[in-house]
Amino acid sequence: MKIVFIGPPGAGKGTQCGLLSEWLGVPHISTGEMLRSLDSETGGAIHLRIDRGHFAPDDFILEMVADRLSEEDCRRGYLLDGFPRTLVQAKAFDHSMERSTEQLDHVVHLIVGADELVHRLAQRSLTGARSDDSAQFIQERFRIYEERTAPLLEYYGEQGLVREVDASSSPEVVFERIRESIGADR
Repeated sequence: MKIVFIGPPGAGKGTQCGLLSEWLGVPHISTGEMLRSLDSETGGAIHLRIDRGHFAPDDFILEMVADRLSEEDCRRGYLLDGFPRTLVQAKAFDHSMERSTEQLDHVVHLIVGADELVHRLAQRSLTGARSDDSAQFIQERFRIYEERTAPLLEYYGEQGLVREVDASSSPEVVFERIRESIGADR
């Protein structure tokens, strides 16, 4: 299966992709993790953008994702976490899939209320694992998500790919909802 996960910061995309990746036996491809792992020479300017809650440039992301999807472990499918994040990325990705006669199976939209999202990000920021989870950038990340990523739901909805999933419960309950929504009984 080829699945895109969409949801605001803190919705649980990484957690759910990790669980589903293990269940389906396909790789979880997190562009955020890929970007955070860039060395300072390659990713210095990009890290500065990400640390402030902004997106990396589309052309850079498209090339990075294309390289990753060309690897052998992606032949059976993959779960995309953090890509596409803009209409430019989604349209370019669709075009590249059409050229290789592939298509997405699902777009999982994780839905969580604003108060719960802020709580989750505040909890996650306590670990210090991600600088973009700091209180000063949370609202900016939500604004950017609404402005640039949320429109993908209409784009993919017109293709009949969106699966709405209430992600406000425990990770285990959300995982069951996702499996049900995509018909992954295995």
